[in-house]
Amino acid sequence: MKKQLAVLFTLVAITISASAQKEYKLAKSSGKLNLNIGGAIVEGYSGNEIIFSMAKSENDVVDERAKGLRVISGSGFADNTGMGIDVSEKGDEINVNPVRKGVLTGIVTIKVPQNIKIAFNNTNVNQDELILKNLKNEIEISVSYTKIKLENNTGPMNVKTLYGSVDAIFNGEIKGPVSIVSVYGYVDVSMPATTKANVELGTSYGNLYAGEGFKIAVEKSTNEKTESAGTINSVQGLTKTTGYSINSQGSVIGLNSYSSRDRETLKGKLNGGGADVILKSNYKNVYLREK
Repeated sequence: MKKQLAVLFTLVAITISASAQKEYKLAKSSGKLNLNIGGAIVEGYSGNEIIFSMAKSENDVVDERAKGLRVISGSGFADNTGMGIDVSEKGDEINVNPVRKGVLTGIVTIKVPQNIKIAFNNTNVNQDELILKNLKNEIEISVSYTKIKLENNTGPMNVKTLYGSVDAIFNGEIKGPVSIVSVYGYVDVSMPATTKANVELGTSYGNLYAGEGFKIAVEKSTNEKTESAGTINSVQGLTKTTGYSINSQGSVIGLNSYSSRDRETLKGKLNGGGADVILKSNYKNVYLREK
């Protein structure tokens, strides 16, 4: 009897969960997904469909007169998903656009097969957070205000934001090249200290920070500071200094970062080199953490 009740409760919970969200499926396991919306949660999985979903809002009002019809607008897009977005195919590309700008009632969650490439482009003021996780193919992001979170993606990726910040976590091998750049926001990246990469960190008005475990063989340049080490400060387990010292092989000794009012760029090899990884912010700090 207890087992029967447990099964019944499970079925009821699944039914309630399914009825509490909107869903749209597209049979597509390869190609490029172009997202031109304010924000989204995009997650890679091993299926063969692109699955769009959005939690139903308590503020959703059912217009009885609109039954059998769909929302259209002067943009030329029509709501064919029930979520305020237009999903259309053109060859190998899937294009996602808002029917009316700035009026989505929730965050769109998108599950994509691993062979799908992701491109996110939005320069509007009305932007939400963008989260991408568990993706194993190419990622392109170009936004103005969106905060970006990257979790367990392998790359390659090209991420650019004007005012937003970028938080990224790499759990394993990186398939470069990886470029993460913010003009006015910070860039905060975590990766294993054993990662093999050709790294380039840069900032104009912020500081560069790195975890103690990263030993970067720095490439010398004519404008590089190579002798003195300034005061070391700790910020959440990271190290900052106004200079650094290197040995005859060009390896950093003890100090992991440096800063200056002038444009600072650190180039070097991590664990002998590997994928190209570029991390830059013009006006804020750049953080490189151990995962």
